[in-house]
Amino acid sequence: MLLWPIKHSGKIIVMQLLPWQIYAHQPQKQAQIALRDHSQGVAFSWLELAQQISAKLAWLTALGLSAGSGVALSGKNSFELLLCYLAGLQGNMRVLGINPAFPREKIHQLCVTHQILYWIDCTHTEKPMAISPMADRVERHEGLTLTLTSGSTGQPKAIVHNVQAHLANAAGVCALMAFTSDKSWLLSLPLYHVSGQGIVWRWLAQGAELHVPSVDFYASVLQASHVSLVPTQALRLFDYVATKPKSAVQTQAILLGGANIPLEITQKLTALGLQTYAGYGMTEMASTVFAKRCDGQSGVGQPLLGREFQIVKDEIWLKGAGLALGYWQQGHLQPVTNSQGWLATKDKAIWDGEQLHILGRLDNQFISGGENIQPEEIEQIIQQHPSVEQVFVLPVADQEFGQRPVAMVTFQQDFCQTAVQNLQDWLQDKIERFKQPVRYFPLTVKSQGNIKISRASLKQALADLIRA
Repeated sequence: MLLWPIKHSGKIIVMQLLPWQIYAHQPQKQAQIALRDHSQGVAFSWLELAQQISAKLAWLTALGLSAGSGVALSGKNSFELLLCYLAGLQGNMRVLGINPAFPREKIHQLCVTHQILYWIDCTHTEKPMAISPMADRVERHEGLTLTLTSGSTGQPKAIVHNVQAHLANAAGVCALMAFTSDKSWLLSLPLYHVSGQGIVWRWLAQGAELHVPSVDFYASVLQASHVSLVPTQALRLFDYVATKPKSAVQTQAILLGGANIPLEITQKLTALGLQTYAGYGMTEMASTVFAKRCDGQSGVGQPLLGREFQIVKDEIWLKGAGLALGYWQQGHLQPVTNSQGWLATKDKAIWDGEQLHILGRLDNQFISGGENIQPEEIEQIIQQHPSVEQVFVLPVADQEFGQRPVAMVTFQQDFCQTAVQNLQDWLQDKIERFKQPVRYFPLTVKSQGNIKISRASLKQALADLIRA
């Protein structure tokens, strides 16, 4: 939140106002366009947006929600979903974003676990579902976001941030990517994911424009100056742009994240005149922590404004701008930091003196014949093959070696033995023999609305394929 002096009965009263409230009070700002909803073909000024948010807050209040109450939101990105998110924060509520692909039973259980009073499905026009009339209120005087982790163990944690943390994270990305008040950012990633929220707070921090995409997603991409994309979206954008005149492309900068980023993608986008940036972030840090302009070299650059890091026994530790208040557990905040005050990420990394290199998750590493194998290292190499669209490497039990690597692959064309053989031949001199996958399977798992496919889902799918 920001402080803003308001005159009342001749006295100056300092109130805590959120960014959209401040812009709505500024004569030079209030009439400027704040948001363009391409799906509806409408635009809102900062004054109009603030009025819409206040009206939505009144609706939430009429349901019985108040400061400290928990409200859950699900649905694909939309103006309605964004209004509910911002209104909940303006009302000092706890706002929990939920993946709409989750089964109804799982959503209900998550709401019960996190003391949610109402669940609002913004995809439909149904009446909000009351979860529990006895849901606990929390005596806090600020709005809080609760963002679920990917839940690789099947039990996602809710990570809590306040507005200050989101804005602190946003400052570093805005500075790196020259995102200023005269620019626009497309709401291209899910709002229930921290990367989607990062887009919102960069827009709010700068008082720029936010674009809500239309059904023709890639047409909307070309109308915003700044866009966040995962590698699959970036590839599809390249194919889309190839059919359009150069004058149709207004995009200036693209932030890539969510997975290992093949150099081929950044080279293709750079050839189109687009500035591309590679980033590394954590939900606990409110989104991007390290980033750089893509330069054809591996690595994710240097820490952004206000972030600190150190590497301890190959693990990267973080703190600083964007650090969460804690994990939400039974109405209480549990620290995300260790006894030394650092967030231990479980990500394996090295610092080469100039930039950070992420090598993979420490908990993904396995041992084969006495040798440590990091699946992400193998994935990164296989991903360079021109016929490979996506790949994951997993361990399978082996009587002689303990575990051996296998790969789940999506090829540009259909999965077949010829494609597998070509990949195996190509891989012979690219990586040590003990790291080469001993079997290949088709990648059948979809992301289910997440930015990343969970390793837990992959392991289950692999077990099913092996049994078949």
